Amino acid sequence: MNSYPIIDIEHLTQDTFMIRVDNPNIPSKSGQCFNVGLDSLGINREYSMYSSADSMYLDFLIRSTEGGVISSALKKLNVGDSIEIDGAYGEFCLNEPINLEQQYLFIATGTGIAPFHSFVETWPNLNYKLIHGIRYEEEQYHFEDYQKDLYFPCISKPSDGSAGSRVTDYLLKQDLSTETLVYICGNRKMIVDVFNILHSKGISGDKIITEVFF
Repeated sequence: MNSYPIIDIEHLTQDTFMIRVDNPNIPSKSGQCFNVGLDSLGINREYSMYSSADSMYLDFLIRSTEGGVISSALKKLNVGDSIEIDGAYGEFCLNEPINLEQQYLFIATGTGIAPFHSFVETWPNLNYKLIHGIRYEEEQYHFEDYQKDLYFPCISKPSDGSAGSRVTDYLLKQDLSTETLVYICGNRKMIVDVFNILHSKGISGDKIITEVFF
């Protein structure tokens, strides 16, 4: 693994932050992940690329979790500190050349939105809809980067005390074309539940691509 200095850190919530390094000019595709770690720990964790594939920077969206050795250590870093990066890996990517007429449905929970942010940053004219399952309004990470009518947050614990909404609740109410390509990234239970809903709506398994993010 090679070492790269952090050039920016953006704290988005109490636990979630974005780390930026200069693009290491490693061959990569939007949606792939990198191993990220610290030399002092001797371990690493996979994080999806959050930035566009052709950006001059490489961004990672990270949530610090209780007991998460890497995420907790990364949260304590400052600009100028170095992280180790190796990659890129993975096949959670859009097939190229991109067909701008193809309807894509992106479904994420929490920081599982990272690869979809990379997709939209790389191809801003994609024909997509993004469903984002979160607990609180503040977890709509960089929602302004998406077209307003294409980003749909499902907030389970809204601050106004109203009944919350989940990804599955939203999907059950939607009419979906059986030709839609669906990409799902998030926790395993959500993926299983969403997969079953999509099947009930006639979307075949070969049009559903999944990645367990945590």
